[in-house]
Amino acid sequence: MFGPLTLIARDPLVLLLLALAVLGGLTLHNVAQALLARRLGDPAAAEAGFTSPEPPVHHSVVSLMLYLALGLALPRPVPLRLSGWRAVLTLLSGPLTLLLTALLLLLLQRLQQLMLSGFDPLGLALGRAAYGLTQHSVFFLLPLPSLDLGRALLFAGPAPLRRGLGLLQVAGPLLAYIFWLLLALSGGLSWATEPVWRGLGAVVGLLP
Repeated sequence: MFGPLTLIARDPLVLLLLALAVLGGLTLHNVAQALLARRLGDPAAAEAGFTSPEPPVHHSVVSLMLYLALGLALPRPVPLRLSGWRAVLTLLSGPLTLLLTALLLLLLQRLQQLMLSGFDPLGLALGRAAYGLTQHSVFFLLPLPSLDLGRALLFAGPAPLRRGLGLLQVAGPLLAYIFWLLLALSGGLSWATEPVWRGLGAVVGLLP
């Protein structure tokens, strides 16, 4: 198993805090996209409730279980009626939101170390959640139809690429989970995440 379910026996509190932080970050991913889409003239996501932070709007029980088992959480896709650069901007705001949330969690971890140094489970969960969201932000930039960059290319990419991605859509999110496992097993996901993670750490390191 690659997901946080492995923590259930030895660190159940860390598991709970970690899951809440990661799923909360992915909820913000959707809310940010829905708000930006509305700002750009597309109310479809707002009308479907995606501007609400309520977890059932953004996550299913199946996606939660797969996150716990495999470490990848795929929120429900935000519905869009935009086209061109507006669709691309809206979809790519998702990975950016995940990075900003990861940075916030690292800042909260630093605050915990200063003010609640005895509450180790919180600090551990914040650090793991920040890394998990950083991984998700990088992974969501793969050109797969169920991920942010892939959806952006479906909206605004060249016609041959859109046709190819359209064919891959038949596999649904299964393709994303396969790629996640392959990258996790090969170490490619960690390799791709490392420079981004170092950058976030450098920002936090600027604090006194």
